Amino acid sequence: MKRKHIARKIFAMAIAATMCMGLSPAGYALAAQSINTNINVYNIEAGDVSCYSMQDHPCNSMHPSANGQDLTSTQEPANTQAPATTQADGKSDSKTQTDDKSDTDTQTDAMTLKIDDANQYDGMEKPYKDGYVPINANGSVRIVFPILSEGELRGNTLRAALDLGDAQTAPFVFKNYEKDIRLQTVKVNANTQEVSAYVADFTVELKGKRTNGSYPVILKVTAKDTKGNAVEQEFTSYVTIADGIDPDATTEAVVEPVAEDLPTFAPKIMVKSYNYSKSEIQPGDEVKADIVLLNTSKENTVKNMTIAVTADTESFTLLSQSDSVYIEKLAPQEETTITFSYRINAKTAAGQYDLELAMDYADGDGNTYSTSGKAKITVQQSSEMQFDDLSFPSEVVVADVVEAKVQAMNLGRSKIYNVRAEIAADGLKPQGTIFIGDMEAGTAVTGSTQVSVSSLSGSKLYGNTEGTVTYYYEDESGKEYTEEATFTTTIKSPFSDQKEETTPDNTNQWWVIMAVILGCIAVAAGVIIIRKIRLKKQDAEDE
Repeated sequence: MKRKHIARKIFAMAIAATMCMGLSPAGYALAAQSINTNINVYNIEAGDVSCYSMQDHPCNSMHPSANGQDLTSTQEPANTQAPATTQADGKSDSKTQTDDKSDTDTQTDAMTLKIDDANQYDGMEKPYKDGYVPINANGSVRIVFPILSEGELRGNTLRAALDLGDAQTAPFVFKNYEKDIRLQTVKVNANTQEVSAYVADFTVELKGKRTNGSYPVILKVTAKDTKGNAVEQEFTSYVTIADGIDPDATTEAVVEPVAEDLPTFAPKIMVKSYNYSKSEIQPGDEVKADIVLLNTSKENTVKNMTIAVTADTESFTLLSQSDSVYIEKLAPQEETTITFSYRINAKTAAGQYDLELAMDYADGDGNTYSTSGKAKITVQQSSEMQFDDLSFPSEVVVADVVEAKVQAMNLGRSKIYNVRAEIAADGLKPQGTIFIGDMEAGTAVTGSTQVSVSSLSGSKLYGNTEGTVTYYYEDESGKEYTEEATFTTTIKSPFSDQKEETTPDNTNQWWVIMAVILGCIAVAAGVIIIRKIRLKKQDAEDE
């Protein structure tokens, strides 16, 4: 359809040119009527808006009407028929103007847009017809294109884009100046009237280093009418720069310092402190951890933050409903406290463990960040030590040196350090501490030392003495424990054994004498008995 429409325009213009070169006034009028396309062309330069149509084509000046003559008085009526011709069969064949009219009716004029040059819109100091010039202030220029449509556009929307010219010479900061403009009812002429228009309003940033002059800005408009036909037009406005560099000046070029891009620092979230519901945490305990987080940034607010906590699952059981916490926002230098609850498993060895935090958040511009932190928790195993009674003689003699032994057993689940024992008693002087050393869980170790015996310190030099054994040991945290036990022994004089050896022991000597006597009697009786037996045998033989 569009190609047919263009072909008809070309044909009409050819007829018009022919008429201009000498056809009759009626033919000229017909040609002028044929090329009436109502196409408006806008020329907007420095605020001067002019419009002409194809009816004002220059060739019209060749017609008498261009000199003020009345064209209608010389042209034929629009419905005048052409002369009839008689054919050989006697029938007349006439070609009327109706044929031309039917051809003209099939031609569809394209949708056209135009600048509303009669009204003053917001951002304009005056209408286009009065010489509107875009406003230049504060390093930018505001350009307003109020556009009217002769028909309805699809969706009552058009697409507008600015062409700022050569990026090297133009005073504008080049960006993507393109947007959809919808038909809207706006107030004009100091809010005294209302107009339905497509208002393309752009604010264009200006370069810091710009040259004075007048620069064209072209608005390219694309749209579609309700039938789907494309509508494309361009409108030009001129921006005047008067606060820049004079192009005719001979002064030395001013070298602007290169602006350095300052680094952007991401807001940091850190673990400021933490504390637990118990000062000493042991296996089997349930403990609550309060962890304080700090937004270290002095400018940026942290938003949409999530914190997830993880711990050694073999040692800790999470009692909280979730291992994650959500924080909507955290202002600069603001603190927040998050809480998690755990049970320390019974088999957890003594030592220091980590509660690891994984944090994800965003800044005010939507940039996302990730960081991590730790809260340390110390578990202490209860120490279970058992010591046997001190192995020491029940009687000792002054000036003797005897051995003292002690056995220690670690019945707990953690290692015990610096196990030792010290002996103290009147009359006993150990040569040193009984040092056993470090003991692993479930082990037993024996330690010993030599003890010198002396007399008692009181008025009684010999006799019973009672002493103490003090046991010392430390757990994995360095905490020291003590236990104490007692023992007794008898200190004897070094001469007590010699007196017992020199004193004659006559207690059992009479038993010896009686045994000898009885022995002798038994022997004598035996001899007598034997002799009597022999005598009887002899007497018997003699008879």
